[in-house]
Amino acid sequence: MKRRLFFGLELPDAWKDEIAIQCEAVRARGQVVARNWSRKDLYHLTVLFLGAVDPADLARVISAGERVAGEQAPFTLTTGPYGRFVQSRVFWLGLDERKSHLAALNALHRQVRAAIAEALPAVRVEDKPYRPHITLARELRQCQESDLIAPRPLSHVFTELCLFESTRDGGQLSYPVIRRFPFSGAAATRTPEAPAH
Repeated sequence: MKRRLFFGLELPDAWKDEIAIQCEAVRARGQVVARNWSRKDLYHLTVLFLGAVDPADLARVISAGERVAGEQAPFTLTTGPYGRFVQSRVFWLGLDERKSHLAALNALHRQVRAAIAEALPAVRVEDKPYRPHITLARELRQCQESDLIAPRPLSHVFTELCLFESTRDGGQLSYPVIRRFPFSGAAATRTPEAPAH
């Protein structure tokens, strides 16, 4: 039986707790109405969704993750504004473009994608622009975007890539981490930036 896998970043518990509180406030004010709200244990940042993978190919998926993470340095991400995908009816929390190392995250996405294409050419990953986000709700019915204020920002230094499995446990959706890959690449030398205005 094939396994539904994806690479992603595991969020710290402090993020999950705070985001859940923020979501409850948005729901209580009636600013967002959705049929399916994510449980806080499902919050994560997807790096690359693989879909159905043959168990016989798992070792090659793991090898690809190890190789990419071995070249990646830790990087900081900070939460940003809310948003939604109109067609797929998804409500999400995005990242702050100025305070997050999005170049590092985007590079990680490209490198994982390339490693999987090389290791498993038969796996067809999604060919759409990468839009990193934390899914908060699906089957969106109402979203008063003009009334939504960006929640209090949360920052964290991410130090590992994770391989998740999308599975059902007693009928309930679950995303267990089946392998962790520490970032062990050297941080790039950066020129000090001028203070933000």
